[in-house]
Amino acid sequence: MRSRILVLFFVFCVAACRLGGDGGKMCPRVNIPRDSSYLTQIVNYREEFQISLIGYEGHCYFDTRVNRDKAVINPVFKIKRLRKSDETDVHFAYYTETIKGPPAYLGKKTYYLSVTIPENEKELIYTADSVEVKIPPEMKYEFDINLGLYITPEEAKYNQRTFDIDYRYVDE
Repeated sequence: MRSRILVLFFVFCVAACRLGGDGGKMCPRVNIPRDSSYLTQIVNYREEFQISLIGYEGHCYFDTRVNRDKAVINPVFKIKRLRKSDETDVHFAYYTETIKGPPAYLGKKTYYLSVTIPENEKELIYTADSVEVKIPPEMKYEFDINLGLYITPEEAKYNQRTFDIDYRYVDE
């Protein structure tokens, strides 16, 4: 009986090693800082929309045109209407930032979005267009990329007071 359990354990270990063959390495390595993962837009002193960065889709590839590794990232946002209004366009910005690695690969880039949320919809999941980030070849699986919403100092102050509040739609 013990030998069967031992053999079964050995087979399980070999299968686990086989399934995780790359050692859990991922490319791109994207971090979403909590303090820049959501914002509440206020229009005329009223909360209108809440925008949350809920994830991303991504992959890495070697760009043969420029002989360089690149990460392709598609941020995924949840846009929530907080009250009834005739506003349908939501404008916001997000960024990619690299802070560790060779100097030629470091920096922050901001991207601007305008998303239309139909007047009768309360919530929308939106996947943004692809953005590319250069990756150093020797750090392909260790190069961290921060992804977050661009938040003004006033919005950041408001976020700190209302963090983790799940706003509900108000029908006025």
